[in-house]
Amino acid sequence: MERLDEESADLDFLEENLRKTQALTEKMIVAGRSDEINAANFKKNPRITILNEDFAETSMLNVFDDRLVRLEASILPIHKSTQTLTKLVDNVDKTRNGVHEIIGYFDLIEQEEAIIKKGPKEDDLEPYLKSIDKCSKAMGVLSTMRMKSSEKITSQLKQILKAAMLQLEEIFRILLTSRSNPIEPLSYITKNLDIPGIPQDSLEILSKLATYLVASGPEFGYNSDFVKDYVDIRSNYLVKSLTLSSQGSISTAEKRSTPVYEKGTCGFNSYTESLLKMFQAEYNVAEKVLPREYVASGFRETIQRPLENFVETGKILNNRAKKNMQTDVFLAFDMMETLNKNSGTFDEIFRITGKKDPSYGDLLHSLMAVALRSFPEFLEEIKSHRTKTSGLPNDGTVHELTITTLQHLKRLADYPETVGSVLLTLGDGNWSMSEKDLNFSRDKNGRASSGSVIIRHYFADVLESLAQSLDSKSKTYKKAALTSIFLLNNYHYILKSIRTQFLSVLDPEIEFKYEKLVKKYNDAYQDSWKPCCGNLMDYTMVRGGTLKSTLGSNEKQNVKEKFKNFNTEFDEMCKVNKGYAIPDLELRTQVIKDIKAVLIPMYNRFLEKHQQSEFSKTPTKYIKYDPVTLENMVNRLFDGSIY
Repeated sequence: MERLDEESADLDFLEENLRKTQALTEKMIVAGRSDEINAANFKKNPRITILNEDFAETSMLNVFDDRLVRLEASILPIHKSTQTLTKLVDNVDKTRNGVHEIIGYFDLIEQEEAIIKKGPKEDDLEPYLKSIDKCSKAMGVLSTMRMKSSEKITSQLKQILKAAMLQLEEIFRILLTSRSNPIEPLSYITKNLDIPGIPQDSLEILSKLATYLVASGPEFGYNSDFVKDYVDIRSNYLVKSLTLSSQGSISTAEKRSTPVYEKGTCGFNSYTESLLKMFQAEYNVAEKVLPREYVASGFRETIQRPLENFVETGKILNNRAKKNMQTDVFLAFDMMETLNKNSGTFDEIFRITGKKDPSYGDLLHSLMAVALRSFPEFLEEIKSHRTKTSGLPNDGTVHELTITTLQHLKRLADYPETVGSVLLTLGDGNWSMSEKDLNFSRDKNGRASSGSVIIRHYFADVLESLAQSLDSKSKTYKKAALTSIFLLNNYHYILKSIRTQFLSVLDPEIEFKYEKLVKKYNDAYQDSWKPCCGNLMDYTMVRGGTLKSTLGSNEKQNVKEKFKNFNTEFDEMCKVNKGYAIPDLELRTQVIKDIKAVLIPMYNRFLEKHQQSEFSKTPTKYIKYDPVTLENMVNRLFDGSIY
């Protein structure tokens, strides 16, 4: 106020000088007019007009120059004073306006407090934000003044602005919650639809609120928790949306219809897809709502809980596979394949968040541990059957060990990349837990360097171990024919599986090996018919190569014995072979064909020969089968074994 008084005094002084200057100017104007009148009277005298014309002009110019100099000297101080005065007047006006503005700030609380307390409208934030801006500006101005009254007003404004920030946080929370209702992601994925986000108009409002809270809060000494609110609300939204997928993953694994896990039957695959789609959609929301510096951290904290739930579900399933290796290990392979297939998407999400979640790495590690353990354990399980005689089929059919082993290999073949990767990690040949087992050792030059090669090696070793176990089991049978049937059935089953499922996996010599084994044991079985066929061997040819029409008593008796022994042997073979099984129709047909190829021609020749020899008065007593009946009997061998 003292400064204002001083400037007012200066203004009065300048106004007084201005009045004096104006008086001097008026006097100069009057003097100028008198000189003009004298000059006019001088011109009226004709005598001196011509003589003094030049002198008059010179005198007038000198007079004007002199007067102009004096005028300039008088006006210049006035001009300078006027400029100074103008500046002072402007300063006074500004000061006056400033005083009025400051006085207005003292009255601002009463005007804006009601607006702040009423709170903002979701669809019209601008009036509320303008009110905050006014209070913020007032607090900024008053905080620079050293006045007790301004300190009090500043404190009140700060409280009002803090209340305003709370109001903005509240509407941010309410709006975000209303736009975060849980969804069922699979219903969108199965229809090839994008996961829905937050509507654009709501995104714009949320973004504006977030930006305002970040920019304005610290100015008022208030640190907003709106990022925490965002994380809590959106994280809860993700968890609830993915709950059914998590539960479905566990229930589909526990309540499957098959004893052994089948590829793709667990809900974990769709759970993974839902999780990643939800995360990608959530990042788009975070990017549009949160200020840039909060996007990465906010997104990382938002997906933390749903990611932890995902990992926990994965560990539950992996523990199931670990406890039931023979039936559920393929669940672990299925999960590994799913995670490997989506590894790029997971890596991109972790790149955005700034770090890889350790729990996700733990899940991958635990799955790998189960997978690594499964290969040597499976091989050891096959080897352990060499000493087991229980469960050996009485009819020589395909052993359960053969079926389960080939099914296991088939399932492994469904995961070529995953299995190859795990086996390479394990190391070629390291699946043999017995160091003394030389069948599975390989020198360094023979070890695999690619997934396909190491799978080939493992499959070959499994089949070799299976063959050894089958051979050991077959020795339990007391009848050679049944031993042959057992090995024939099993080796044919292996050969057929190789041709239909593993040709692209195994080396060609493996197929050739089992072809030879099938032939070997078919021939061994055919040998069981030799005693029966031996009765049809006859050497009754006589001179000239003609048959005797009459036989001696010894010869007749010999023919009778042969027919009798053949009938006995044949009936026994039919009876015994009725209890044998060849379940594969193709193999069964071939075995019977091979039997008939030898038996039927020999019987026909023997019968035809002795029907003409009158070896008995009642030949029907010894000739039990005609050729057609005999062939039909052979055709009915292994009845009931066809599937």
